[in-house]
Amino acid sequence: MSADAPARVRPAHPHRRIWAIAGPAIIANSSAPLVGLVDTWVVGHLPGARYLAAVGIGAMVFSYLYWAFGFLRMSTTGLVAQAHGREDQDQIARTLVRSLLMALLFGSLIVLAAGPVELAATAFLAPPEDTAPLFRDYFDIRVWAVPAALLTYGINGYLIGTAQARRALYLQLVLNIANGALNLLFVLGLGMGVAGVALGSLIAEWLAVLMGLAYVIQGLGAPRLKAALRGAETYAFAKMRKLLSTNGYIFARTLLLILALALTTREAAALGDVPLAANHVLGTFMMLIALGLDGFAYAAEALTGAAWGKGVRNDFRTWVIYGLGWAALAAICYSLGFHFFGAGLVGVLTDIEPVRAATVEVMPMMVLLPIIGFWCYQFDGIYIGATAGAAMMGTAAVAVATFILVLNPLTDRYGLLGLWMAVGVFLGMRGLSQAVWYPWLERGIGRADAGA
Repeated sequence: MSADAPARVRPAHPHRRIWAIAGPAIIANSSAPLVGLVDTWVVGHLPGARYLAAVGIGAMVFSYLYWAFGFLRMSTTGLVAQAHGREDQDQIARTLVRSLLMALLFGSLIVLAAGPVELAATAFLAPPEDTAPLFRDYFDIRVWAVPAALLTYGINGYLIGTAQARRALYLQLVLNIANGALNLLFVLGLGMGVAGVALGSLIAEWLAVLMGLAYVIQGLGAPRLKAALRGAETYAFAKMRKLLSTNGYIFARTLLLILALALTTREAAALGDVPLAANHVLGTFMMLIALGLDGFAYAAEALTGAAWGKGVRNDFRTWVIYGLGWAALAAICYSLGFHFFGAGLVGVLTDIEPVRAATVEVMPMMVLLPIIGFWCYQFDGIYIGATAGAAMMGTAAVAVATFILVLNPLTDRYGLLGLWMAVGVFLGMRGLSQAVWYPWLERGIGRADAGA
């Protein structure tokens, strides 16, 4: 169907369909930082800020490492959603098999290169001297979870792309609940400290893979998966080109975003142990915002992706408009929550008074971030649904360049508060540049490459 062919004014039951994906996704995504809050509470009551700082740096390194390979989920979601819109189950199976094989390859390479990766992270982030040994203990255990995390990305890409939001929810809940429970057991019950947090994450990641593979087999069927695994078409370069090119652009885009947030952590570390520990608490709050708003972005990935695959411009535009509206309302709710309850939550997370004070001082910026940032999260979902990797990379470059320009001046003048003001500028520029580019994105509807 042509992008300009007659179509209904809007898809049937748009709000219900958005919430059918966004609701479970919000619950699943929000459970991840809630586990982070449990970890922060457990470690935040150990004697001294260095334990919290070590877990903060360690969790950040793996978050950024996983984030760097987030293209495995994003590209899989977009391509699967487009195939789902065309009702092409065989293409869905081939796309998923390619994604899982790539996940195994990249995960194995990272485990083999664990030593150099750890040295590079330590050199770049420059943790305080008393924090570095604890960080190394954390890293050496959790690195074995990397292949599992990347496999889960591919599985989640399939689940979101086929609008199986409830299964994605169950998978994420098993991962996060197991992670939190094991961390409580290992740290409080067995007194393993920082190493216990890493071990809990390792076991939980592999449990999630087993559950996810069961969902994949049930959804696509073993015969279709075997055919995709053995079929020559799965490995033909011409057929893999779309996945590889989309992955490459999204990978480059993600590296730019990681650079910006890694610079944020390094600046916090340069301010000392207390600001670094406070930055970890603030980072947990930011993750709560991002993963909650990403629920509507996931809905955009699946619904705009299916419309893109069918080539129906009216449907695509409808999902963009309604998705942005719901994301805006959610952002307002987050801002109100942090305004009324943020300071109290900080007091629950840590009893280290200097860390509390430093965190509360930055809370006004945390109230503003949802309003500033919801645009970029939602547009990410729209661009992923369209598999517009090149546009995502270009708009990210604009945001990162702006962030680098304002980072040092704001931090030098306002300390940790200035650092988070720069983060606000970064999020705002991401959304603005994506909004400016959107008309060119929409012109591509109906000219999508169906082969992958």
